This record gives sequence, C-alpha cells and structure tokens, in this order.
Amino acid sequence: MARVGKLERIAAEAGISPNTVLRVLRGQNKEVWPSAVRRAAEIRKIAMKFGYLPNASARSMRRGSFNCVALLLSTDRGRSYLPDELFNGIHDALNERAIRLVVSKLGDEQLTSIQVMPAILREWSCDGLLINYTDRVPTQMIRLIEKYQIPSIWVNRKLESDCICYDDFGGSAAATQHLLKLGHRKIAYLDFVAKAQWDVAHYSRTDRYEGYAHAMRQAGLTPTPRERFAGVESEDRLNTTTALLKQNDRPTAILSYDAGTRVLLAAAMAGLEVPRDLSLLSFSLQHDGAADRRGEMFIGLSIGAMGLPAEKAGHRAVQMLLRKVAAPEKDFPACVLPLEFHAGDTCGPAATEESLR
Repeated sequence: MARVGKLERIAAEAGISPNTVLRVLRGQNKEVWPSAVRRAAEIRKIAMKFGYLPNASARSMRRGSFNCVALLLSTDRGRSYLPDELFNGIHDALNERAIRLVVSKLGDEQLTSIQVMPAILREWSCDGLLINYTDRVPTQMIRLIEKYQIPSIWVNRKLESDCICYDDFGGSAAATQHLLKLGHRKIAYLDFVAKAQWDVAHYSRTDRYEGYAHAMRQAGLTPTPRERFAGVESEDRLNTTTALLKQNDRPTAILSYDAGTRVLLAAAMAGLEVPRDLSLLSFSLQHDGAADRRGEMFIGLSIGAMGLPAEKAGHRAVQMLLRKVAAPEKDFPACVLPLEFHAGDTCGPAATEESLR
C-alpha cells in the first residue's frame, strides 16, 4: 500500500482531511485542550493501525523541534521531590501527545555552567524543561535560563510566573477552619524544621504555618508559636509530641506538617484515643482521587489530610510547557492548585473538659 493511500485511509476512518492527519502526525496541530489531545490520540492510533509512522528525525530537522521534553532533577535528593503521582501525570500527559520524555539529574556545578545550560536543549535533543528543583535554587542557574530564554516550567516551586505550585496557605487555613467548626479551640501546629532553615526551606513550610495562624487569629485564638517545636531532632520528635499530649492543658487537635503516623503513636503512648480524645489532620499526596493512605494501612485508620493533587500538577505542567515552547519570550502566570480536603478517620468533635483532665 502506498503512503499516500495510507493517508487517505486514515483520513477516511477519522473523518478528517489528509492534511489534518499530516499536521497531527507531524506535531503541527495545537494540542492544549483535552478534547484536542484526545482527538489527536485517536488519529495516531488509527495511523499506527495502518502502519503509518512519519520520520521523526527528518521532522525534527525540518521544524527545529525534537518532540521531546526533559525533566530536570537535582542530584541533591532533598531538592527534587518526585512522587509517583507527579511523574505519572507528566508521563501520561506527554504520552497522550506522543511526546518523548528524558529524565536527568545534574549537580549545581553543571546547572550553573555557562557551557552546560545554554546548550542543554540541543545536547539533550529536547524542546523544553520541566524543572523539579524545589528550593535552594542557584541564582546563576535562574539567570542562565532567563538570559538564553530556555523554555522552562518550574514544578512545585512558588513564583509569579512559569511555575506549578500548591495553595498550601489556603489548604492549611481550610484544615484549621474544619477543626474549628468541630468545636476545637486548642489546636496545635507541629513542624520541626529548624529556624535557621526557614528562609531556604520549601515554601510550604511557611505557607502552611501562616495559613493555620491566619485561621486561628480570625477565630480570636492564639496560634502555636512557630518557634515552639523548631529544631527538635528527629530522634526526639516522638517524645516531644507525647509530652505535649500528656500536658494538663493539652491540645484537642493537631495540624501536622507531615508524619501524621508519629502523632498517632504519640497519642497512644499518652493514653489518648483518636478521634475521641484527639483530632488529627495532616498533608498528603492524593492517590486515585483521595488522600494517600498507602503508608497507613497497617494502622487501620485513614489520617485526615489536605491532599496535594500531584498528578494534576504533572498534567498542568506539561500544558504550560508546551505553551512556553511556542512562546519562550512570554511569562505565563503561575498555576496554583488548591488542596482537597479528605476527612479520613481522625477528625471528631472537640473533647470535653472531663476527658481533658
């Protein structure tokens, strides 16, 4: 079967013109909206059935495009948090558009090199970067990206433009308001990061505390001072939490930055029952549309949490990057994703005065 014959058969089965088929298979069609992505995927599926595959190398040379995106990570694991949900969102969004994904880790020396960064797209044969480098970003790296107009979208980094991030302030405020509606007035906030790290830590450290503190003040209550638990070493955190729950004037609810399971263990060690004596909310990734409780199965309780929509973030990051590749000189407004509340099994009405004695 001649190639022109294949094109006509693909077009006939898809109900479109041969020229439209060619535009889709060559990556020349705009595929920003979900409906366009689904339609293009259907056309590619039909093309594969007939054995029509355009020459990718020749197409890239003609268009100056590689039909490939790079996911850039730091060699410092603490600065590149890549959960499965985020990776799956990125992968699936690119796969729907028949765009390849390259993943690479670079150290600060390479990321700030005048020899490496300006040539990174050509060397990796990719059209743009998804940068999963969440905090302590080298200033020189940012300057090089801006100077050479490297199409880039920052993932889980809070900026004014060209980024995907989460509304941790709003999510934390909503979690606190939920506990307030349940009658809780003694709500403690737990985060053990050292004060010396506040200015360089991930933005969620500050935003979650500020969201909590804002909701408490709005209710006429005094929030836990941020300094109260700052800098407690990891080996002392369980004992510190247990001691807090054994106090006469203990909290009836806790909003924890992370490690909700530690609070459950501390509650048991203090002789408290969750949620009868203590309510608990934390923050978690969303998994299959709900808060991720894969690490809690052995407990028998689902910890109430504000869910981070990481898979959605991956999809949105790809959409933004494709627009950025088309217009690298343009700044695109930050995409801020709201957190979603999942009550779980650890929230209940405030404990009575009798149970607090």
